[in-house]
Amino acid sequence: MSYFTAHPESEGETYSEHFAVAFGFSRQLIGAGIAAAIHAVLPNFHTTTASQRIHQLHHCLESGDREAIKKPGSFVSPCAEELSAAS
Repeated sequence: MSYFTAHPESEGETYSEHFAVAFGFSRQLIGAGIAAAIHAVLPNFHTTTASQRIHQLHHCLESGDREAIKKPGSFVSPCAEELSAAS
C-alpha cells in the first residue's frame, strides 16, 4: 500500500486528495493541448489559450492553491483571478 500512499503523504494529502489534484491537472493540460491543436490548424483561434492555462496551472502549484486545480465543471482556468492580480 505504501506504493500508492508514499508520494501523496509527502505532499500532505491522502491518496484520494492527490488523485483529485492530479486528475484535475491532467484535465486542464488536455484542454490546453486541444486548444493548441486547434490553434495549429486554425491560427486565429485559441491564440493564447494553451499558454495562459499553463501559466495559471504553474501559478496554482507555486502558490499552493491545489484545491483550485481540482474544481470540475468550470470553463475558467484555475487561479485565473489570482494570476491576473499578481501580474
